[in-house]
Amino acid sequence: MAPPGWGPYVESYDGIPQEFQTKRPVPAGEDTNTRPIVIFFSYLALCAGLTVFVIQRLIKSYTVLSKHTTASLPPKKYVYTFAFLATASVATTWYYTFRYFDVSYQTWVMWRSYYQLDPKHLHWGLWLKHTSLFKEAWETAIIGWARYWWTHQIFFFACGLGLDLERKGIPRGVKHTWAFMLLGQIVAISFATNLFLLAVLLSPPPVSPAPTSGYSRKPKWLGPWLINLIALGATQYSAYLLFDEHYWHHPSFLPMVMVPHVALMVLPVARGLIPTKYFSDDNVEIAGKVYKYLWGMTIGGGVLLFLKITAASYGYSGIRGISDALLEHPAVSTVAFDVIFCWVTWITWWKIQGASSETVVGNHGDTDENDGLWSEDATTTTTAGGDYSGEIRRR
Repeated sequence: MAPPGWGPYVESYDGIPQEFQTKRPVPAGEDTNTRPIVIFFSYLALCAGLTVFVIQRLIKSYTVLSKHTTASLPPKKYVYTFAFLATASVATTWYYTFRYFDVSYQTWVMWRSYYQLDPKHLHWGLWLKHTSLFKEAWETAIIGWARYWWTHQIFFFACGLGLDLERKGIPRGVKHTWAFMLLGQIVAISFATNLFLLAVLLSPPPVSPAPTSGYSRKPKWLGPWLINLIALGATQYSAYLLFDEHYWHHPSFLPMVMVPHVALMVLPVARGLIPTKYFSDDNVEIAGKVYKYLWGMTIGGGVLLFLKITAASYGYSGIRGISDALLEHPAVSTVAFDVIFCWVTWITWWKIQGASSETVVGNHGDTDENDGLWSEDATTTTTAGGDYSGEIRRR
């Protein structure tokens, strides 16, 4: 499949795009590397900075827990497992990300440049000016049944990360949920998921609130879960629309790709900007059941779309086409291996959860969450997070 943008804008008698027939010299001052270097390294700096930000807090949490007398660390093998998966996922996905950058540049120099260029010299300024890397990458990764068989799954794994940031992260005092979601958006969902699960392992579970007597207010039905519901609906709706080939070359393609990126950031960013007292999640007794429903909605929606795209891709190119798509283009491989590592991460997490309820910090306390975390009196148990504030709650 030809990369996006190869199609002619204005065709001549022999089908060659008019602007490619007679390439003109580069205008004075047009070919500069200042702008792309600033953009490129600013993006890399943001990725690296967020990674360091999260890892520093994980190290702090590990150090505090290791010195505490009443709170125990999770088994080291679990910590090493998710640390390894985080390293492997970011190394693999970014290997293909840099390969995508190279393929995009080489394609532009050879076929899509309007100017007479010397291949021996780098022309990053012109390349980035005339190429939308984000749009081109997603077009390449989505357009094609076999390619979308791999890449559509990342939308649902992003939804899963967003749900657990609220369901497991907030009650355990993981304050900077926005950092994990943004890291997933700009680096890799699997990388952010592994780091977040490490944060859960290294954060003491919430303590069950003591029974209270006397007056208790009526449960409220509105809470942050409602924002999550809207974000999940918008993300899955976009994923289903992108399954329709009518939208592959439609002007709304890029907005539909952007919707999940924006929708899933709303609640984490709100958590980071708005004081905790304005969130009513601690007063919502039905939130435990609601999040089970949201998980069911995510898994059910993912399975349904998976079956539809499997039928379409198998009918078009068979099993061979699906397997070949994995390494067909670096833009596809980046997202596809992100999906593969998400599968490995979540399967590993679920196996660990069932291994031992007494030794796994992330598992211990789930009953407490379901029984009383979202009740009126649970507010004090969710504000003393051992992960980021440095305080350890006794079990």
